Amino acid sequence: MIVAQWIVNLMMVYAAVGFLFAVIFVLYGVGRIDPAAKDSSAGFRFLILFGSAALWPLLLIRWLGGHYHPPIETNDHRNRVWRGIE
Repeated sequence: MIVAQWIVNLMMVYAAVGFLFAVIFVLYGVGRIDPAAKDSSAGFRFLILFGSAALWPLLLIRWLGGHYHPPIETNDHRNRVWRGIE
């Protein structure tokens, strides 16, 4: 029973920190890591609020790490096109 209570408490702390981060991130950070979202509407920012709260560690690392552009997807198809094979 004590282990279950610890897990619940940790999840509550994770959610609380995530919600606080998400509010700050949606207001100030989303435009810095994704230039396309810089002038986004309030509706868009509300939609990403809950996802930002859930994924706050990844977004925090990206925001503080200076990665201000979305990564370019690399897969076999794109690599072949870039090389001019197809």
